[in-house]
Amino acid sequence: MSTAELFLEPDEIEEFISDTLSDDLLHKIGEEGSEIGLCPYISFYIYHTPDDYLPLADKMIAIYAAFTKLMDEPFQLVWKDDTQDWLPTGDKRLPPMEALHATARKQLADVREFWIRATDQQNTSATARWAIDGEICDGGMRYTTLKLTFRHKWYNHNKSRWQAFVKDCITQLQPEHCYSGFEVGNGGFNILGAYETDVLERICADYFFGMDIDHTTRMGSHSFCYHRDDPIFDPEAIEGLNNLPEKYTNPSNLGAGLRTPTWCFLLPPFWLAKLGKTAAEVRAELDDPRIEITTIPYAVGPHNPDGEPALWIRLGELDLHPVEKGVPDLLVKANRLIRPNRCDYLNLLTLDPWMDDPNPRFDYESAQRWMRRFDEDSDWPTAEKRKAGLPAIRRPNVRASQPCPETGWWFTPAQPNSRRYFKQGETMPSLGGDYGDTFWQWSPDQSAPKL
Repeated sequence: MSTAELFLEPDEIEEFISDTLSDDLLHKIGEEGSEIGLCPYISFYIYHTPDDYLPLADKMIAIYAAFTKLMDEPFQLVWKDDTQDWLPTGDKRLPPMEALHATARKQLADVREFWIRATDQQNTSATARWAIDGEICDGGMRYTTLKLTFRHKWYNHNKSRWQAFVKDCITQLQPEHCYSGFEVGNGGFNILGAYETDVLERICADYFFGMDIDHTTRMGSHSFCYHRDDPIFDPEAIEGLNNLPEKYTNPSNLGAGLRTPTWCFLLPPFWLAKLGKTAAEVRAELDDPRIEITTIPYAVGPHNPDGEPALWIRLGELDLHPVEKGVPDLLVKANRLIRPNRCDYLNLLTLDPWMDDPNPRFDYESAQRWMRRFDEDSDWPTAEKRKAGLPAIRRPNVRASQPCPETGWWFTPAQPNSRRYFKQGETMPSLGGDYGDTFWQWSPDQSAPKL
């Protein structure tokens, strides 16, 4: 595309948003063969020592094999790592999957990254419905990363199968960050130059609260503050590092903090400790029947001396959360939890902005506002749109014997005419009977009874 002209006119934007919501997220836009659109993804950021290079490569190859068994459409292009080529599936120059272990060992011997990459598109710049993009790093200043793009329609018919697969991936990889939700499928497999993706992300950010931005090559660096004293980290190898303040943190990448969750996210022992939260406190703060929290065992390591588990958190159903439907309360709740360690200054662009760019793109100020969009005082995307779309706050049901979470009128289906006024902290009583356990619900009628 020309960077001197608008990528999308206003009427084209409205059509794209409308078609995306009505077409099971299959709608894409752009030049023929390089179209981009929204898609579900999951990404893993793994902090590790140099000794973990080959074990991680072996695990990632196994995940690659398992991922291909889930797909309902085949890959069209596959990356040949030792020659740095994209080749069509079935090309005789592509090694069999079991030969990738030998490739990983060769790349390690040559002091190079090892890549696993494939897409179901015929052009790597196009948003995929099925794709894998994995990079094994040497354990220096970058995370090893793995991103999987999956088909939305397939997921809707295979939710349990996908969620079991993801939990197995987390168990194997033991990542320090993991996020899942919707993104604009960043074309070019995160290689610098995906200008159209930057533009469409900024456009869609005004329409969807549930869109995430995940650029593994730009976000996947460690934080000096958190990792400089680790035994795997050699300050002498990083020019100028010893001249930085002891608590310096590069705020533009994920080593500096957690990303704002939009659906599923991970709290490993490292970030639980930074938040000063126990697993029980997180469960209490996110207590809601729509939220699923899974405990995943984590190995003893530099950031987990006691072998504490991680928490994999799913915030309701996979949803783009259109702005017109209001601020999603579950995302507000999760944002409040991670806010003390949120990475507000994360770099959201693959290419730096330049003067006279006619297309909307994130800048320093708008990126901060977007990262903070679930704060109570946020005005994203505008105060008017935010106010117009605000839904009623949904309160979780409260089991009897638990403290009342909010002063007001509550009722229980366990007994007719049960509406009662409770003060915050007051114990909610059990009413017994044949109905089963008593659960109190927030009453839609908060008016006092007339005398």
